[in-house]
Amino acid sequence: QLLLRSLVEEPGCQLQDQDFQDFEVGYSIASVGDTVKLKVVYPFLAEALKNGSQELLERVWDRLPVSLSVEPGELHVSIKTSAVAEDIETGKKCAELLATTRTWLLIGPLMSCLHWLRSATAKATSAAATAVAGNAASASASAIGAPPPAMVLQLRQLETCWIVPKPDRVLVILSVHLDDEVDVALGRAFCQEFAETKRQGKEFSLPCSFHETKDAPAEVRGLGVTPTPNVGFLTLTLTDQHVRDASEERLVVLARPVMTFRNFFLFHLKHTKSYLHSRLRKRLDQWQKQLVRARRKRGQEKRRLASGKEFVPPSRVEK
Repeated sequence: QLLLRSLVEEPGCQLQDQDFQDFEVGYSIASVGDTVKLKVVYPFLAEALKNGSQELLERVWDRLPVSLSVEPGELHVSIKTSAVAEDIETGKKCAELLATTRTWLLIGPLMSCLHWLRSATAKATSAAATAVAGNAASASASAIGAPPPAMVLQLRQLETCWIVPKPDRVLVILSVHLDDEVDVALGRAFCQEFAETKRQGKEFSLPCSFHETKDAPAEVRGLGVTPTPNVGFLTLTLTDQHVRDASEERLVVLARPVMTFRNFFLFHLKHTKSYLHSRLRKRLDQWQKQLVRARRKRGQEKRRLASGKEFVPPSRVEK
């Protein structure tokens, strides 16, 4: 909203310094004269930029009136409001792309692998179509060549992401780590259920599998697992069928939910805990009502002892 206001609705308006936190990425926005300055603070910025995010940002922000500068852990973006004041659509696009900087930083490494897989798929299809009968498989394999090396990334605290390209698919392996013991149990149950429902993959979902900590996936055993997660490893698979003749927008749609899976996971984990707490409170209220009904009421009839003496039993309800 602040970017829209300063770039489209009221170009050149003065903005006070304001800070925002979007999960692991922090934002700071301010205006100096006719220049809007956006600072993105991300502890793992250098690792994301060198593994594909920088190329993606340059491609996404191409032909936009923005200037970039990088410092350790910080990305500085400057926009001249006079350059977008006359073109409302450019201002809206600029505001939208800048507001989603966190997404571009996270999906950059995966986008580079998806670009390779799309290109390899097109080469394999073309080679198979022109190959001699019975030689299509070998022609496709030679056209694809060797896949790029696997990436080992730390994009979040205490979590590691492995992106493993293969000739016909790209594996994204996420380590899942939580602090609270209750969260660990709930998170493991959620990952197991999620992987079970997505194991085969359907038209609008990706094949998925889950490995516990003691049984790490074979793809990451030789790459190093530090630190060891206490929940497990979740593997998402993007096949060549997902990227065949895919547009750039389609690749972004595929990469975004994979690299931002942590948000989806924490959202459902918090809602699960909220649901369990509401059930516990409801059950506790029922027990309290049953205890109240079980108490002996006052004014009961007289009782008689074995000797024949009558007496009135005292009430158990406190006065």
